[in-house]
Amino acid sequence: MLKFLMFLTLLACSSFFITDAFSLEVELLKESDRVIKTLGWLEPGNVPFQEQIQLIIDQVKSKNRISITLASTDNEDIKLPSELESEVFDPKIVSIIVTNQFNCAQGSAEYACVIVGVDRAGLGNDISTIKENAQEIADQVLDKGILGFNPDFHSVFIKSSLSYEIDEPGDPISPDDVKIGEEGIAKVTYTIKKHETYKLFNAFSFQIVSSDIVNAGGFFNAAEKLSKNDFSDFTLTYIPSEQETLRILSISLLCSNNLGDPQTPYCLSENIDEQISNGDISPLEFLLLENVSRSEIFSKEFLPLNSVVQVIIYSEPDLQVKSVNSHIIKKLDGLGDVQKAGWFFTSKSGQVIDGRYIFGSESSISKDSLSFSIGSYVGDDYEIKENEGGGCLIATAAFGTELSPQVQFLREIRDNTVLQTESGSAFMAGFNQFYYSFSPTIADYERENLIFKEYVKLVLTPLLMSLTLLQYAEVDSESEILGYGIGIILLNIGIYFVAPAALIIMVKKRIHLKN
Repeated sequence: MLKFLMFLTLLACSSFFITDAFSLEVELLKESDRVIKTLGWLEPGNVPFQEQIQLIIDQVKSKNRISITLASTDNEDIKLPSELESEVFDPKIVSIIVTNQFNCAQGSAEYACVIVGVDRAGLGNDISTIKENAQEIADQVLDKGILGFNPDFHSVFIKSSLSYEIDEPGDPISPDDVKIGEEGIAKVTYTIKKHETYKLFNAFSFQIVSSDIVNAGGFFNAAEKLSKNDFSDFTLTYIPSEQETLRILSISLLCSNNLGDPQTPYCLSENIDEQISNGDISPLEFLLLENVSRSEIFSKEFLPLNSVVQVIIYSEPDLQVKSVNSHIIKKLDGLGDVQKAGWFFTSKSGQVIDGRYIFGSESSISKDSLSFSIGSYVGDDYEIKENEGGGCLIATAAFGTELSPQVQFLREIRDNTVLQTESGSAFMAGFNQFYYSFSPTIADYERENLIFKEYVKLVLTPLLMSLTLLQYAEVDSESEILGYGIGIILLNIGIYFVAPAALIIMVKKRIHLKN
């Protein structure tokens, strides 16, 4: 018996006035029961609720936007406002948005907004008629208010194509010459009282979001944390259609650490610019999170694409993804492609980098494991390196940041020396399985106990000193990496075990002689 096709949508918040939904359609090829059972593959479930973290790094404008989105088409997940529950939407309604984004009503920055998007087609042929008809449709939607607010009309903005019809070349253009295209949207804006994002999030999330989603944590907890930032934005969007209504709750922050841009608030982390300049992209650094977990809603079924972390990078010079600290998903064609967590890049080089981290069967991801590196463009045939297992969790916790010289040194030794040979790669694969079985626990304890943290620094110092020998070694063959590797292992055994044992024996002998 064959499995049915599966289709999933990834959501994000986009433009300033309106939240758009975008989708990545994934067709999972039909697999026979025998193949699925033989390979141990998990079969996908079907839950309409989705969560997404989207990070946009715009190096051209020196701005970054972080958005956390909860979305569903199920009224049990995210409810319609009580004022709209019995509303039969006019088919021309494209979207209904409630937001406190700065200056969402042009010239009235002290207000929040309700924005009703109306399909431009058929509203009229001149601007005044289009505005009048669009407002009439929007007024009917909001005649009972929304979420307890009584919106006041502000303006209508027509987003449409324009054309000119001129009798003779060189004649001046008159208003009668301007023709408005049939395609586009009329955005009818209303103003409401403005509240802080954290207050809106707490009030409306518990009012319209299912208690199951609230209590399940996941990206909801990350959104709640981001909402506490004084400059974060709250956006609630409803996109009706004939079959269902898409509901999107988003918390976002536009930020920049550029000193020449005083009007844009600073990002949460001061390390972001330094990381990006070094080619290190750490999405969770933007949220000051050490790890992020999926909603427990997804723990009972295999839902590999219902939680997604997306990173988009805009750059003037061509860039290229060099390595990831997890796994690369090269294609999304079959059920087997989403069994394992990893990065799927729709664009891995050029002036736009676009990657999505898919959790597969995993329930969480650490900051370091989610990171990846970028660099200058070298060619389309470049193969992205997989540094699975992530980074140096113990060293990062001990020295405070991934950008510390000690952690960077360990990464350089791993990436530029050890992983350049087959024997080195094989060693790292085995070492990672052992190391990551205990390192997260030790790293967490370091952050909780400063004395233990200083002790770990002291313990790591001899290891770091011994590894500096590799900087002066020319490793050109498998035998050389084996020789140097065995030598450094023996040296560290001597430092950490033989020397202390010899010291203890010597002290005991002296004590015995004195007695």
